[in-house]
Amino acid sequence: MTNYNRLHKPSGGMISGTSSPITVGDIRDAIHDLPDDTEVYFGSAPNGDEQIFYRFKMRGEKLIGFEFQDPG
Repeated sequence: MTNYNRLHKPSGGMISGTSSPITVGDIRDAIHDLPDDTEVYFGSAPNGDEQIFYRFKMRGEKLIGFEFQDPG
């Protein structure tokens, strides 16, 4: 099995388990060298269902929300 995390060389550092806000700059650093057709996976919900992306929504001048479909 290929470990794709080991193949990807982000331009910035890896962010994991932080209590600090994640910025657009952090995300750009992490995905900087990835091809445009790279798929994004958001993991699973607490009940085990895959989280399905719904939309981005601006919540303030410098705040964007990533919303997911309600599994119910």
